Amino acid sequence: MLEARIRFVVDASPRSQGSMTAVYNRKLGVARVRHVAAPALSQWRQSCREAARAKGAVVWDGPVGVNISFGIAAPIDQRHGYPKRPDLDKLVRGVFDALTGVCYKDDSQVTMLTAQKIWEPVTIIEVWRIERQSTKSTAAQGQLWTNVPEGMGENTKASNR
Repeated sequence: MLEARIRFVVDASPRSQGSMTAVYNRKLGVARVRHVAAPALSQWRQSCREAARAKGAVVWDGPVGVNISFGIAAPIDQRHGYPKRPDLDKLVRGVFDALTGVCYKDDSQVTMLTAQKIWEPVTIIEVWRIERQSTKSTAAQGQLWTNVPEGMGENTKASNR
């Protein structure tokens, strides 16, 4: 089923890709939008790209899966028992954009994702090709809908009429 797989370690502090800010240049009369942590985010993306290329990454067509374990420095106060910041979805966004053009043509090709934040010094990323899915309904897909509690989805069905 899996045609190819690449696994690499990024030895850098993960940066999230989230908030944007607008900067207006009065002299030129133009506004630019950029990420709040643009320099750190650029370095993080570059580290991801370099680590992937060092392991022989090639641009794949079709669906891919991604598994990411973000290494977050453990805080002095660990009363929460888990890494709180940065937000996981914003960390994933940064990696997806970094690997565009390196492991896949576009991050819309990612059809499977597993991501976690762990108190470790490095980030581990794994990308693999997924066999194309059939467009025909399968028994497994039908099984998903048999376990839905009664009444769930009724509003959706009514609104689609």
